[in-house]
Formats: sequence, C-alpha cells, structure tokens
Amino acid sequence: MSYIDKNSNIVVSARLTDTGRELLANGALTFNTFKLGDSEIDYTTLGTSYDITLNNVLRAKANQPEMKTFLLPLTTSLPSQVAVGLSQITALQLDTVAQADELGFLYKSTGSTEYSAYTTSDYVLQADTNIPLASLTGTTNFVPVRQSGTYGSNTTEPKIGDFMLVKMSNDELTLTQTDGVIEEDIPVPYLWYRVQGTSGSLSADTLTVELDRNFAYFPGYAGANTCWTTFYPSGNTFSSGGLYSGGSVWNQNNVWSYPMAGSEDGLGTYETFVDYGSENYIGTKEYFGYTSEITSNCQDYRSIGVLHYTNEQTCNNQSEKIYGQKFYIDTTTPSSPIVNMPTLMWHNEPFSGSGTANMIGQSFSGTGVEKYVTLSGVTTEVMYYDLVDKYSNVVGRIFPNHQVITIDDQELVATLSYKANRNWTLPTLGHGLLTSTSGLLDQTQDLYVSYLLESTSGYTTGLHAQNYTCVSLSEEECPDGSKKDVQITIPTGKLPYMTISGGTGFEADSFKLIVQRVTAGEKPTPENWRIIDYTADIDSHVTGTTINPINLENTTFTITTSDYASASSYNIHDYINIPTTFEGGLLQFGDENFFFGTIEAAGVTTKWRTKFNILVPPTQFNTSTNPTWANSGQNVHISEVGIYSTGGDLVAIGKMNLPIEKNNTTTVIIEIAFDL
Repeated sequence: MSYIDKNSNIVVSARLTDTGRELLANGALTFNTFKLGDSEIDYTTLGTSYDITLNNVLRAKANQPEMKTFLLPLTTSLPSQVAVGLSQITALQLDTVAQADELGFLYKSTGSTEYSAYTTSDYVLQADTNIPLASLTGTTNFVPVRQSGTYGSNTTEPKIGDFMLVKMSNDELTLTQTDGVIEEDIPVPYLWYRVQGTSGSLSADTLTVELDRNFAYFPGYAGANTCWTTFYPSGNTFSSGGLYSGGSVWNQNNVWSYPMAGSEDGLGTYETFVDYGSENYIGTKEYFGYTSEITSNCQDYRSIGVLHYTNEQTCNNQSEKIYGQKFYIDTTTPSSPIVNMPTLMWHNEPFSGSGTANMIGQSFSGTGVEKYVTLSGVTTEVMYYDLVDKYSNVVGRIFPNHQVITIDDQELVATLSYKANRNWTLPTLGHGLLTSTSGLLDQTQDLYVSYLLESTSGYTTGLHAQNYTCVSLSEEECPDGSKKDVQITIPTGKLPYMTISGGTGFEADSFKLIVQRVTAGEKPTPENWRIIDYTADIDSHVTGTTINPINLENTTFTITTSDYASASSYNIHDYINIPTTFEGGLLQFGDENFFFGTIEAAGVTTKWRTKFNILVPPTQFNTSTNPTWANSGQNVHISEVGIYSTGGDLVAIGKMNLPIEKNNTTTVIIEIAFDL
C-alpha cells in the first residue's frame, strides 16, 4: 500500500531507508539528529476551517527521498537549521516464542498414547512388508521378506544400501502386534540392518534380502508370528535434496574418536574409527567439549550422538521458520526441548525389579542451570543445559543457541547405533577388591571391565556394554603394597527388560566379562581386550539355559590373575559382523543419518527494537518552511520525522497516519521504533 490506513489512534509507520541499510551493512550506521516535517500538508487550499488531520499521508518507503518542508525549531531558525540532536535512544529486546510441531518418524493418533510410524512415501521407501518367522530355516543373513496385508499402496522394491528396520517377534510371543505401531506395553527389540543384496522381488512375493549380519532364528518354530519390516533410504543427507531434506525429521550422526573395543587385530583387517560414518562431525565433538577437555580416562567420551535439525536450505525451507533462532528453555517452569525415544528399553527405568519391565520408551529433557564448555580449563561462551531422563540421570547436553542436542551416555549412543544390534541399554558394573597374594592389580596398574550378554539361540547377540568400569588402586587401599583381585557385580534392579520367557524384552544364555589391564593412567587399546566366560559362575544357573537376571545380580564375579592369563583375545567380529577395509558398503558404526524418534521443542526469535523518544516542547517547532503555511491561519502539523546519521544522511523515516497538530501550549511526545 502507498498510503497509511487511518484509525482512531495516531501511529507512526517507520523504517530504515536504503541509505540506512547500506550504512548498516558497512558497519557505519549512526543515529545523530532528527527533523520534523510537514511535506504532505496543504494548509491553505481548503480554508482555515479545514481539519488538517484528514490529509492522507504516504507510507514510509525504503528509497525515501529527503523531506520537502520542515518545521523550524525556533522562530529565528534558518531553513538550514532544522536538525536537532537526539537525546534518547533505547534498545529493546523482543523475544517471540513459538511451539513447533513434534517432528520425527513417528506420530500419535488422536486419543492414543502410543506412537505409530509414518508410512507414506515422504518418510519410507517401503512399509508394507514383514518377515514370517516360520520361513527362517537357519542362522543366516539371507532373510525372506514378504508382502504385508496392506501391500499394494506402495510397490517400491527394496534395494542395496537401504536401511531395514525390523520390529521383532519371536517363538514365545503371544501378544498381538500391530504393523507400524510402537506398542508401549509390548517391549521387543527394534533392530536396524542394511541391505547388501537382493534376489526375487516383492511384487512376486519372492524377495530375499542379504543383510549386513545374521538375523534371528528360532529353530522348529511353525507358528504365524511375523516381524513388521520397513525400509528407509541410506546415506540420505540433508544437503542432497533427498527424502528428508524437507525438514520433516531430525538428523542423527554418531561420531566416534576411538575404535570399538575388540575391533582391531593389528593386521589392518577391519575398519577403524577413521572409517566409521559421520567422521566429518569430529570437529563438532571437539567444539562441544567432548575430546580435548576430558581429563579422566574413566570419563572417556569415545562417541557422542549429534541430533540436529538440518535440511536443504531454500527460501521456503529454513530452520528458523520452525524453531526460531534458538531453543526456548526455562528450567524453572519447566519448559525444554523433549527428545522422545519410543523404541528404547532404558535400564534406568525403576520397575519393581529385574525382568519386570512391561513398558517401552523413554523421554529426555533439559534441566538445571546454564553450563559452559571449557577450553584448556577456561570457561567459554558455548552454553548448554544438561539433558536428563525423568529420574535426573544425565545423558547428554542441549545447546539452545546452536539448536543441537548431544547424547554422551555411551550406552544410549549404543542403542542409537544401527550396528549395535540392540535397543536396550545395560548398566555399569559395580566393583570391589579382594586381597590376594597373587592378585591381579597393584598400584602400577588399572583394570577396565565391560561385559557381553550373549545369545546363541533365538535373537542374535547385541553390542557389549559401553560404559566401562575403571578400577584403580590407591595407596590407602593397599598401603603395604599388596595386590588385589577384582570383584564384579551387576547393580540390583538394573536389568528390567532382561527376561527368561514370555517373548518380551531380551534374553541371554551366557555372561562374559571383557577386561583389559593397563599401566596406571593409560587408556585401554582396542586390540588388547580379553574375554572371560563366567556363565558357569552364576548362582543357581544351569549352563545352556536362559539366564535369570535375578541370579545374575545375586552373583559376585572374581577376576583373578589366572583368569586374566587364560582369557581369550576379544574380537568383536565374532559377535557382530564388522566391515573389513575392503567392505566399505557394509553397515558400520557412525552410518546413522537420521534420528528414529521425535523431538518436541519451542523456538525463540529475537529482534532488537530501536526506539527514539522525541520530546517537542510548546515553545519549539511552531513555524514551517511549507509555503502553504504562512498566513494560513492554521497551526503547524507534523506528518513525518526523519532520523539522520552523523554524516547528515536520512537513515530512517517515520510517517504519521494522522498529522499531529502543534501549538505553543502543548508538549508533543513522538515515539518511533523499528526492528532489526
């Protein structure tokens, strides 16, 4: 519009001029003086009785010409003396908070508390498939995939490189599963695979896919249970203009700066961490304080998960339109981004005891006070809040100004890793010391301990525990220089999803400790881990049967010198297929590129408002250079205000919708504001 709409209130339409914006771009914008004008007033033509406020006024424009006529500060002022110094400029911060939609691969139907997977072509390549358990004829990575009951709405064929998500079933499960629904009361494994090859076709219902590792197998099962299966594109990055670049989901990159334990053989056979996916985020790991600032070997963030909302940038596809300029966090309210992981089996869920969990899923949010990343021990301005579960266990950080969330709990990173072969977390081992004449440790040595819950029937084995136990000896613990054996325990109640029957949760039939003794103060090396089978030592356990988690928790395992000496070398490849240096297409740690969950967050957009308060006293600005004013019998009227730089350029202009009458008995206060 060219003219300002009139209403009952006097308002000022203000903006920076092109000159003002050019000076701003050059870092030279200043505000020095103001002028009052009446360029659009005709005082004479319609007579002395005409109401001047009825005059229409043109809107302020960016390419605004200099005002034509001015009000004179004093009756003795010359036309060249119309500029007056600005006395008051105020900068106001304006924050606009907007709640974004919950974004991710999942949604909740109206009235439901359970998440369902989006199965449209905006999210998946193929969702209408399942794996009949009865068709599995042995331990293999060649798996038959068949049409589900809804096949036909999407006839896309799975291809090499696709990610395959499997909602697992088994030979014992009697609860009814629904395709595409994350049943919160049926906690089962949700596992990721990558397609390495295909034969047959889905359209002919003869498809077999070759996977990156062995699939589950339940010998002798002839029932009707099936695993719901869906396919997602692999390597679909935000910058490629691919399926997810439109901003409908969140990205996830798990970045590693150390090889997985047991992944190197000294011969260069297997890929090391420099070959893991997401290695280009290694600088982010350092920036957020997870690499060089960590001084304790026991607090070693070998990997972090980086959750970020990044997509292909176009004019209509900008993150600020969804989440503003930063996350809104108020931990006193509380209000914070919420990270929902509906398929997670979280070991910190306080059920009545081990093996009793009957619900799946966990949410994480920000809490506490502002914290800051350090640099060489000195606090930086990189601010974050702790990310915690609902029981205040810290698992990561929220960086509101960067709109990035990091996961640094090593177990949680493991469950987010497609290659980990499990969606359940494991507790950190407890330890004690036992004096022994031929003890395993003295003060010159440290011991690192992890463990593996192996499954040799049914489901395949998941990744070993990632939160290591670090055992060191102080002088107080052995003042006489004595040696100690190490005793290991499982924390009570921290295996809520480990069961012995029923088909939910997960099972194991062997328990193995993974250990490495190092010189005190040194880190363990990936190729020097050893593995010791302690299954036979579990209290009240019969070897060859499913382990009761309660029995496991009731046992204290002792690691002696002889145990350590006779232990086998730990090779993770024996349990999870690790790519060799010649298998670049095989699924690897760090190959994640999207977050399979949802995030709820509010965004804040900050604008700065520059406000000018101009006081016009009764004794000033009562005459005009407007040629129609002299002898008109009218008081002068203010229709515009110009703001000028130190160099005399018109850098901002304000126009009144109703010209303001000025006389020698009234003070006029004009407030002009514009947002940057």
